[in-house]
Amino acid sequence: MSFVKPTTHILLYSFLFGGVTFYSYFASPIAFKTLERKQFSILQHKVFPGFFTFQTLIPIALYLTYPLPISTAGNTIKALLSIASITGLANLAWISPWCQEIKEKRSKVEEASAEDLALRKEFGKAHGLSLLFNLSHAVSLLAYGVLFTRKVFKYIPK
Repeated sequence: MSFVKPTTHILLYSFLFGGVTFYSYFASPIAFKTLERKQFSILQHKVFPGFFTFQTLIPIALYLTYPLPISTAGNTIKALLSIASITGLANLAWISPWCQEIKEKRSKVEEASAEDLALRKEFGKAHGLSLLFNLSHAVSLLAYGVLFTRKVFKYIPK
């Protein structure tokens, strides 16, 4: 048996789950508290395209490198990887451009004006959806990891 496929699978899962949870729930909150708003915005603008691309593509790679017989994957595992990929894609293709558009509009209006307040409210909605998608992504990966581990243990000799 080749160890390339299972090794690739485990490393990809570890990279994605570790990266998502570390950046989302540790590094990003620290950056938010430490940096000025404009600096934080610039940082996120640089990080998010790659971050959301990984969130979109690596779940597909996980499915393609599934090291056990694919018939053992089951619908739950397929659904969890689909959720992970779709939530990454939603952030990449929909939420991130929406947030960028709002930021550009805000830079052209007076602060604390009625238009600025409306844009802040719209940004809050977009950001809330992004957080929901990101949490869904992390939870689906956690559930996938638990189910995958249970399936792997069935193949370990006792």
